[in-house]
Amino acid sequence: MTAICTVKREVYFRHSEERGAACVSARYVGNGLRRQEMLSYERYSDWTGGHRVRVSEDNGRTWSEWALQHEEWPEQGGFSKEESPTAWCYDPVSGKQVQFIFQRITVGRGNEAIAEMFKTGRQTYFDHNFWQVSDDDGLTWGKPYQLRYEAGGYFNPENWGDDAFQRTNQMYGSYSAVATREGTIVYPSAGIHVEVTDKGKKEQVDGVLCFIGKWNWAERTYNWEVSERVAVPHRFSGRGLLEPAIAELSDGRLWLVMRGSNIVFPPDWEGTVENGGHKWTSVSEDGGRTWSPVTDLRYETGESFYSPSAFAKLHRHSRSKKLYCFLNISPSPTRGNSPRYPLYIAEVEESIPALKKDTLTVIDDRDPRSDSSAVQFSNFSVFENRESGAAELYLTRFGEREDWRMADAYKYVITLL
Repeated sequence: MTAICTVKREVYFRHSEERGAACVSARYVGNGLRRQEMLSYERYSDWTGGHRVRVSEDNGRTWSEWALQHEEWPEQGGFSKEESPTAWCYDPVSGKQVQFIFQRITVGRGNEAIAEMFKTGRQTYFDHNFWQVSDDDGLTWGKPYQLRYEAGGYFNPENWGDDAFQRTNQMYGSYSAVATREGTIVYPSAGIHVEVTDKGKKEQVDGVLCFIGKWNWAERTYNWEVSERVAVPHRFSGRGLLEPAIAELSDGRLWLVMRGSNIVFPPDWEGTVENGGHKWTSVSEDGGRTWSPVTDLRYETGESFYSPSAFAKLHRHSRSKKLYCFLNISPSPTRGNSPRYPLYIAEVEESIPALKKDTLTVIDDRDPRSDSSAVQFSNFSVFENRESGAAELYLTRFGEREDWRMADAYKYVITLL
């Protein structure tokens, strides 16, 4: 294999002995060189605190002071609420920036609710997604509107615990959205309950659907339609399909790459997951409304490979126009989330679509001399520097020390060759 890039790694933010692992999310806001960074600290699994934001108007050369958003996520009436943008894109049809907001309401303190959910399977948090637009290139954002695929209640700012809202239109969302050549915005969302029949038995699994938005000039808003649901039985993915990444292929088709797992959740399902761990894919030929049967992501040679339960990300380079995939690939069968190393970049063969095996290039891997066996290279943000063309990837190296909370945030500069 020939490397397709060079990688430069540096510690970007150190962990905090008191607050925990440093977590950084970075992005451009608008179409120019304005950048935003969000810094938080993780002391409990999947629950952060100390949320701060800063902005650069000159592509990261100089920065504003950090502005504290929340030391802890806010609470109301026995509930906590996490809320942050997770996906965004520019719509050339409307001329607006569009972003998608993830909201999680937990019963009690977030860290305790999440631990309870994964211990017992009892639902102790409720996920929803919203969309909003900016008319001034991301400087300010309008009112958020809920994404809905079924009847049900609406979020009430005065009553976070409204059961009619909490238990309908639940979804985890995703970290990517795409503006298509058809003139639509397509946002995939996971965590949708789907009933499937497998070997004569009905199961409820978590699946994916897409929200397809089109700007309505008369009403000055987006009209949304909902795609068919994409799902697989438990024996293919024990946690359903999660955290979908989406890209428009060069021929106009849409492509989903989805996280799966060969560990069963909820734990009361009886059966065996029949694979060693994969990423899952599906293709749409009609703008995201219907989708092909789900298959495992492979190399263009047809060879299968192993991948842990972790998301992948897709990025089309603005200069080469090539599509790239960032993901974990394992040399042997995985078990659930592990191992989440190495982290690779690979070019996509779009005609299939599949990964070009000879382009696999390691971004980071476990160093047995310094990293613990639990180190992971996942949960990252990545975008292209609009001046240099290099990809910038921001990642917390959880597990680099024996205490997973003592993890630093790193910046990787990936220069394509």
